[in-house]
Amino acid sequence: MSLATEIVLIWSTVMVYALSTVLFVAGTVFTGKRLLAAGLIVASSGLALQTAAFAVRWARVGHAPFLGFYEVVAAYAYATVATVVFLGWWRPQLRPLGAVLMPISLLALGAAMLADRTDEIAGGTLASWWLTVHVLFAKLSYSAFIVAFALAVAYLLRDRHGAHRTDAILNKLPDQDVVDDLAYRAAAVGLVFLSVMVVAGAIWANEAWGRYWAWDPVETWSLVTWLVYSIFLHLRLTMGWRGRRSAWVLVAALPVVAFSFVVVPVVYNSIHGAYLQGL
Repeated sequence: MSLATEIVLIWSTVMVYALSTVLFVAGTVFTGKRLLAAGLIVASSGLALQTAAFAVRWARVGHAPFLGFYEVVAAYAYATVATVVFLGWWRPQLRPLGAVLMPISLLALGAAMLADRTDEIAGGTLASWWLTVHVLFAKLSYSAFIVAFALAVAYLLRDRHGAHRTDAILNKLPDQDVVDDLAYRAAAVGLVFLSVMVVAGAIWANEAWGRYWAWDPVETWSLVTWLVYSIFLHLRLTMGWRGRRSAWVLVAALPVVAFSFVVVPVVYNSIHGAYLQGL
């Protein structure tokens, strides 16, 4: 598989995601079912293109997209779009969430495209089944948390504006109680996935470096993220926080996820940072 093929596929993906973003935003603003459906179809096409781009790269460099800033951030964009596509086909009422999630995906992929895309070979400690599990559940937890965030934003917008224009824009979403419950369930699923990610990462760390935990900055911030969502579940299930208060906690929690998963490995001197930046 050639580098040229991968470049064509990934730039095609960017253009298709941009078109999908326009369709989702327009469909949400003008409450157009056809525009939302078109945005979903285009997003699905873009997901297929990015899948092909990853497949070409995987065949060429010999590993899944988990090494280097470009691969890691592009994979998070992929996970976000996959979430939009899954939710949109599974529950058409949730299609307006694409107006929030597709711009995030497009910006993430654009940031990844600006980074160094030098091929890195995964050997030694990187050739581990536990690392694959670790990375997979990182993407799954991120997807669940970003869905919880998008639902929380939608809840707060409708709660703030009541029957005004925003309510008309988001009227395709389920009732507020349903949105609140879906946001809580997405966060709960994300916490389970995050727990698996942390455990799998600890097992891999023992294989790679002879220790399960060393308070590396990425390890520490992963624990902080786990605690944030554990506190959310405690407030929800024990203290009875629902509705607006629950939504605000989820909105405040996502920056912690973004900081933990993307910023910390780049900013702090750590083993994880070396892998994210391409060793």
